[in-house]
Amino acid sequence: MTRSLSLLTGEPVSVEPVRLPETLTGLRKVYLRVPTFGRLVFARTRILSLPSPPDDLRMEALMKGDLAIGQSMESQFGPLRKEEYSVYPSQAPFDPDAEEQVGLFWTRSYRMSSSSGAALLIEEYFLPALFSLAGGVSR
Repeated sequence: MTRSLSLLTGEPVSVEPVRLPETLTGLRKVYLRVPTFGRLVFARTRILSLPSPPDDLRMEALMKGDLAIGQSMESQFGPLRKEEYSVYPSQAPFDPDAEEQVGLFWTRSYRMSSSSGAALLIEEYFLPALFSLAGGVSR
């Protein structure tokens, strides 16, 4: 997602942590943003399976860090496979930690895994600023 947003906006994408997991079973919640347009995506990530030690410690660092999870995971574990894509509408409030409290949002969900055995479930909520930027209509 961060590569796509950077390509679309021509700007670097930063990760704004909302809630980082205290344990590996927790959810990682972040906003993806760019300088000119602000927040474009709210993302939630959950670990589905961990690689063997010591790589499990690298996964823990990724989940608790403020870097883009896909690019970070790819740099740590090599090429990633994305599967089980779903796109569906979500009614706000879609998460108690998100600031968006009203409206309908498009959501993309998928599984991302590496050959090391690490697998994540990622949910991305596309915010109105992203649709405005893309010239589309959010509803």
